[in-house]
Amino acid sequence: MIPLYADTPGLAEPPESLYYLVAANGTFLVNRSPLFTAVTAARSLPGLLCREPSIQLAFPRLPRQLMERIYGFFKSVYREWEGEAIVFLFYAPADRTFHVGVPPQTLYRHRAGDRWRTEGRVSYGYLARGQGLVKLGDAHSHGSATAFFSCRDDADDTTHDGLRIVLGQMDRRHPDVSVSFVTQGTRFLLRAADVIEDFSAALTPPRAWLRQVTCRRPGEPPEASPRSGGGSA
Repeated sequence: MIPLYADTPGLAEPPESLYYLVAANGTFLVNRSPLFTAVTAARSLPGLLCREPSIQLAFPRLPRQLMERIYGFFKSVYREWEGEAIVFLFYAPADRTFHVGVPPQTLYRHRAGDRWRTEGRVSYGYLARGQGLVKLGDAHSHGSATAFFSCRDDADDTTHDGLRIVLGQMDRRHPDVSVSFVTQGTRFLLRAADVIEDFSAALTPPRAWLRQVTCRRPGEPPEASPRSGGGSA
């Protein structure tokens, strides 16, 4: 049996002439002889089983009514500004319930020809989680575009582990949905039906959610929608 060592700062030179060394960037085989000392990448370790990345979620599916309320919020923002929006998802392990938090968020508009267009991004602020809740992840919309995980999503999602839901095609009757869970920088793409209950209606969102959304034009103060009641980011 070839011994295995972890390559830590305090590791002393092992006495064996042949051993495996687990480093931050992989596993290596160290071979010392009177002629040379070689450190080569170990492509496999004899006797060990092969593994593939996997994930198993420990929480129930997100309820239909909760998703329809989120969907209604995203559609309201799209109707008002043709923009995107985001909500935070929280989970209470004690009673296995879900909660939605809407952080302060800002959309950005610019003039393109004879009309204003909203940029395909939304910036958002901090939102504290309630007592007994854990941050589960977030859901955001893609306006009229399809639901997918963009390069910007890939960069943002590596910061924190959690569930990621994208709703797209807000200009159509039914949304496009993509779901994933990100942990340790790995994104696991999931079937929407395995994570959220089937939904289709867009329920009217609370006015408090809409007040969290503002729209900013270059050189102008935030624009508050008469329907949403304004807000600040």
